Amino acid sequence: MIKGPVLFLGIGGSGMSSLAHMALDLEIPVIGYDQKNSDITDYLKERGVVLYHSIEEIPLNGIQMVVYSSAINDKHKEVFNRIKEQNIPLKHRSEFMHLLVSKQKSISVAGSHGKTSTTTMVSQILTEMGLNPTIMIGGDTSLLQKRGGKIGSGVYAVYESDESDGTFLKHKANFRLLTNIDNDHLDYYHTRENLEQAFLTYMGFDVPGEAVLFANDPGITSVLKSNYKTIVFDKEFHLNILVSKEQTYEEWFQYLDSNYQNQMTVIEYEIISDCLYFVFENVKYSLTLPYPGIHYLTNGLIAMTCALRLGITPTKSIEILSRYIGVKRRQEILGTWKGVTVIDDYGHHPTEIRMVIQSLKEKNKANGKLHVVFQPHRYTRTKLLLNELADSLLGADYLYLLPIYSAGETPIDGISSMSFLPLVDKTNTVFLSGLVKEDLNEIQSKLLKGDILLCLGAGNVRDWGTYLLNHQN
Repeated sequence: MIKGPVLFLGIGGSGMSSLAHMALDLEIPVIGYDQKNSDITDYLKERGVVLYHSIEEIPLNGIQMVVYSSAINDKHKEVFNRIKEQNIPLKHRSEFMHLLVSKQKSISVAGSHGKTSTTTMVSQILTEMGLNPTIMIGGDTSLLQKRGGKIGSGVYAVYESDESDGTFLKHKANFRLLTNIDNDHLDYYHTRENLEQAFLTYMGFDVPGEAVLFANDPGITSVLKSNYKTIVFDKEFHLNILVSKEQTYEEWFQYLDSNYQNQMTVIEYEIISDCLYFVFENVKYSLTLPYPGIHYLTNGLIAMTCALRLGITPTKSIEILSRYIGVKRRQEILGTWKGVTVIDDYGHHPTEIRMVIQSLKEKNKANGKLHVVFQPHRYTRTKLLLNELADSLLGADYLYLLPIYSAGETPIDGISSMSFLPLVDKTNTVFLSGLVKEDLNEIQSKLLKGDILLCLGAGNVRDWGTYLLNHQN
C-alpha cells in the first residue's frame, strides 16, 4: 500500500508527470524534483505538488518511495547518492505504474511509432463507452485535460509501453498492442537483431493474454517471418492479427493459421484514398478519421480490434473514432499567419517524418508549398540515422534546419545540423541559427498564402511557430 509521500525525479517529463497525476488521483502526497519550470510543473503545483529545483533542498526524511526514469542518468549521480544514503526505495517509473494499475486488467500499447495516438484512440473508445479506464498517455490530449494520466474506477487500465530502455518487457499486460517496429533506440539495443528480439518477447506468444499485431508493418512482418516455426502459443494466448489480403497467402501466415486457427482472430484490411476498409465476420466496415495519413487509419484499426475483443462492436468504435480528438503536437494546427497554416508535429524519426510530410503534401497539393522547420533530436539519433533522416526530409518544398536539440545528451564531435549538408537539396535548404526572431526573418520571406509551415521535431521547435503567430505584423 502506497501512502507517500512519493518523490518523482524529473517530474516535468511527459511520462513522469502522467504518473504523478495518477498518484494524486489516489490521494498520495507527491513531491517533485525538476531543474526547470514549465506549464506541466505549474499545473502539478496547482494540484498540490511541492516542487524543488535542487536535490539538496528536498527534505528526504519520511519519503516512502522515489520514482525515476531513464532520463535521470549518470549526470545525476549526486541525486541518486543522496537518496541511497537515506535507504529510500527507488522504483523505475515502469515499476511504479504497475503498482498503480495492479488491480485492473491492463492494455499496453507498444511500437516504434504511433503509441500515443493508438493509446488515445483506445482510451477515447473506452471512455465514451462509459468504462472509465485508468489512462497513461505520453502526450497532451483534451481527453485528459492538461494531464497525461488519470486513475479510473473501471476494469481496464490503458498505457503506453516505452521500448527505449527495454523496460517495456516488464509490463505484464493482459492485452499487448503493437503498432510497428523500426530502427530506433539502437544506442540502447546496439543491433537490429536485439531490437527485434525484444519486440518478439513483448508479443508474448508463450504467456497468457492477447496480442494485437499490425502485421503489414515491415518490421513486424520481419519478426514473424524469422520466427514463425519456433513460435509456440500458450494455451491461454490469443492472437489478433491485422493483415492485407496478399499476406494471407504467405508461408508464415499459413503456418500460424493452420496450427493455431482456434486461437487467432484475423482481420483483413485495405486502404483506398483516405478510407480504411476491413472485414469482420463477413461484414465489411469502413473507417475515416479527422486527421490525414495512413498511419492514423492503421492505428485506428488496432484500437478497434482491441475494443472488439472487449465486446465493443466495430460500428460503435467507428462512430467514436470519427470524432477522434487527437493529441497535442501530432499535426496540431497552431493557427494561421497571412494565409499560411502553421502546424506543429512531434515526429523525429525518419518513418514519422516521412509519413507526416507525405500526408500534409497530399492534403495541401492544390493550395501551396510545404515549408518544414526541422529540429534534429539527440546527437546519438542524428549520428545513427543521419542518412535516413535526410532522405525523409526530401519531400519538403522548403527545408529549414535548426541546431540539434540535445535532450540532455553530451555533444558528439563531428555531429551537428551541418552534417546534413551533403545529403539534402541545397537549393531549397536553409541552416538556421537557433535564434527564433532571426530565423523567422529568413523563413517569412519565402512564405505565401496557401502554404503550410510545419514545425517538426521532439524538442522546442514549436516555439518558432508560436512566435510567428504571436508577433504578426
